[in-house]
Amino acid sequence: MESLSDLEILNIITDDKDSHKLADIKQAQLIAEKRGLDIYLYINDRDTYFRISKKEKVIDNRASIRLRLINFIVDFFSFVVLISLIHVILSNFGSDSIKYNWSNYQRIIGSIILFLYYFIQEFFWNKTLGKIVTGTIVVSEKDQKPSITELLMRTACRFIPLEAFSFAFMKDGFHDIFSKTKVIENKK
Repeated sequence: MESLSDLEILNIITDDKDSHKLADIKQAQLIAEKRGLDIYLYINDRDTYFRISKKEKVIDNRASIRLRLINFIVDFFSFVVLISLIHVILSNFGSDSIKYNWSNYQRIIGSIILFLYYFIQEFFWNKTLGKIVTGTIVVSEKDQKPSITELLMRTACRFIPLEAFSFAFMKDGFHDIFSKTKVIENKK
C-alpha cells in the first residue's frame, strides 16, 4: 500500500471505502497521516486541495478594506443622488399624498431603491458604481458569477442593523459571509 499515490490513498479513505476492508482503510489513514495529507480539505474542497498539493500559490485576490470603503462611499453617495432625484420627481409629478407626506414614504421608497440599486447592478454586471471606480467585482466563493439566490441574500443582508461595521471585526462583511460571495480585484 505504500506504493500507492496520494490520490489513491485519499480515495481509499473517502470515495472507495465501501469497496475496501476496514484494515486497509486504517492502513491508508496511517499512510495519509504520515504523508501529511489533509483528508478533510480533500473531502470539502478538492479544487483547493489539488492547488495546495501541487504547491501552487493560492492567491487571495479579495479586495482590500480600503477598496471596500471606497466602494461603500461611492455607492452611498450614488444612492443619495438617486433617492434625491426620485424625491424631486415624486414631489413634482406624484400625488399630493406623496408630496406632503414624503417623510412617511421615504423609508419605504428608500429601502426599495436601495435593494434594487445593489441587486440590479450586481445581477447584470457583478458590480455597482463603487466597484466600477475601484475595479472590483462580486463573485461566488468559487470565483464564478453569483447565483440569483446568493445575490438576493447578499442584498438582503445589507439591511442588517450596523452591517457596514462588520468589516471592523472581520475581513468580509456579513453580506459576504451569509451569501457566500466575495469582492475581488478585477484587473481586466
